[in-house]
Amino acid sequence: MILLTGATGYIGSHIWIELLACSFQVVGVDNLSNSSLDRLGEISSISGKSPIFIEGDIRDKLLLTSIFSKYPITHVIHLAGLKDVGESMVKQRQYLDVNVGGLRNLLEIMREHNCLKIVFSSSAAVYGESAPSPISEQSIPAPSNYYGETKLEGEELLAEESNRVPAINSVSLRYFNVAGSHPSGLLFDNVLASSNSLFSEITKVLIGENNSLSIYGDDWGTRDGTCIRDYLHVSDLAKGHLNALKLLDGAADGSFTLNLGSGVGQTVYEVVSAYEGIAGRKIPWKVVSRRVGDVGVSFADTRLCTQVMGWSPKKTLSDICIDNYRTCSK
Repeated sequence: MILLTGATGYIGSHIWIELLACSFQVVGVDNLSNSSLDRLGEISSISGKSPIFIEGDIRDKLLLTSIFSKYPITHVIHLAGLKDVGESMVKQRQYLDVNVGGLRNLLEIMREHNCLKIVFSSSAAVYGESAPSPISEQSIPAPSNYYGETKLEGEELLAEESNRVPAINSVSLRYFNVAGSHPSGLLFDNVLASSNSLFSEITKVLIGENNSLSIYGDDWGTRDGTCIRDYLHVSDLAKGHLNALKLLDGAADGSFTLNLGSGVGQTVYEVVSAYEGIAGRKIPWKVVSRRVGDVGVSFADTRLCTQVMGWSPKKTLSDICIDNYRTCSK
């Protein structure tokens, strides 16, 4: 049985759907700080199964102990955490408590119950601003924000656990820019209001919340002057976690760190143009000053992920735009 933390969030709910589709037994836990119980009905509607859900916080050792005592948990997929880059810089103690302290609690309870396999939600934020693209796992981590620092600390905790006896084996997945939604249109990023991602900002324009899309500089050294980023469909990301579970079951003891991205860089103008083609309307935009800390080009080298666990993305930029537009046009 699999314990899925952060289960009702944007990414967690998509992973839950994929797990149920493959007949995994799943216990989901979430404190609902970035989601709601409505998500359970959506998961049930899509999967045709009744999800097992427990409301709670991973920092609660008694809660974790009760879950592991009640259910025969063999694997953990750990997503629960705080993820706002800007917020992390002013709430460092809270980010340390949740992202690092929560993982430490989880590993302690896992070890007590002889659960020795975990997939960890990490981030490309561990690479920082200076890693050359395509960014490989061999790039030296240099986080430029505290959120990235906490993810790197999480990876280091897992590396330590892999050297203990018995080892807790892990796969840390470094996400690049996740976008899109489930083809049903029922699952989408429910933190749209606080998100500053390109697709969230486009959505805000299309639903009339904002008048225009802000493009942060058009004088970058790229093919059209706008920033290049790696956009990965959330369904492909979710499937990557299933591949990671298989890797844990088939590999020798160890701690793996792998990129999850499309491996393709798209400029802001390319994304806007593709989205306009799907929406059948123009997306008004304006060029504004560059943001502090932005880099011109950032996209993943995904060769190691393909080699080690046989994963590669199937969805295109067009698929991301189609599924994203389906949710914002409801």
